[in-house]
Amino acid sequence: MEMAKNEIIIATILLLSAACTPKVQWRSVPMDGHRSGAECLTAENIDTGLGRFTDSSYVMPSGATFALASPSAQVARALMAVQPHMAPLKKVVGHSARMMMNLRDNPDLPLGNLFADVLRAYGTRYFGVPMDFAITNFGGIRVPMPEGAVTLEDISSMFPFKNYLCYCKIRGSELQKLFEQLAGTKAFQATSGATVRVKAHKLESVLVGGEPIDPKRLYNVATIDFLLDGGDNLRIGALSEDVKLTHVLLKEVMLDYVEGMEAQGKIIDAASDGRVIMED
Repeated sequence: MEMAKNEIIIATILLLSAACTPKVQWRSVPMDGHRSGAECLTAENIDTGLGRFTDSSYVMPSGATFALASPSAQVARALMAVQPHMAPLKKVVGHSARMMMNLRDNPDLPLGNLFADVLRAYGTRYFGVPMDFAITNFGGIRVPMPEGAVTLEDISSMFPFKNYLCYCKIRGSELQKLFEQLAGTKAFQATSGATVRVKAHKLESVLVGGEPIDPKRLYNVATIDFLLDGGDNLRIGALSEDVKLTHVLLKEVMLDYVEGMEAQGKIIDAASDGRVIMED
C-alpha cells in the first residue's frame, strides 16, 4: 500500500453489543518487518529486500523459510518478477529532510505549502508572467514526501492523476469570491501567494502578495484543470476572464523542482507558515 514507507493502515471491525452494527476503525501500525525481515523496496535494496529462493523453498530476509507452493512464496515471486520493470522508478531524484504528510483538514501543512509554492514558481517560468497566486487540491497529493532519498516512484505515487497545469486571469472581485467559497469548506485547499484568516467558516481577511485584493485588477493564477469546472466543487474557470491550458502534468512540475534541488546539492524541506489560519 502506498502509505508512508514505514506504516500501513489496518481496519478493525467491531460489533456493537446493543444492535450488532458493524463499525470499522482505522489505525496506523509500524511496518517494521518483525516477522519477515522484509523491507520497503528502495533503489538500494531491490535484490535483498524481499528475500530469496532456493531449489526447495522461499527464504525470507529474516531467515524464515516457506514451501514453494505457499502463499508467501507466491506473493514474493510475483513481487520479484516485476522488479526489473520497476527499476527505473527506483532512481533517486532528490533528498528530503523529513517526512511530510498531507491531510485534507489542515490547510497549512508543509507538503501542501511546498507544492503550491512550486506550482506558482513553475507557472511563472512556464507562462513568462509572475503568478500572483496558486491553488491546487489536497486530494491530488496522494502520499507523503518521504524522509531521505526520494525516488521517481515517490513522485509518481504522490501525483498519480492526470492533472495538468493551467493559467487563469481572474478579476479581483471574482478572486474574492473564490476565497469566500474556500473559507466555507473544511479543506480550503493548498495555496501560495496569499495569507488568509477564516473564522467560523467565514472569510475574515485575505491578502494577495501582501496587499488587499483590488476588485478591478486582473490577477495571474496558476492552478490545475481539475479545479476549472467542478473538481472539489470549485469552478475556477467560470471565475476567469482567460484560461490557458497545458500538457504539463503535476508530477512533472514536482519532479522539475526535486531534480533542480538535487542538482544544487540542496535538501527538500518546507514548513507550516501561517498562510491559512482557520478558527472555529
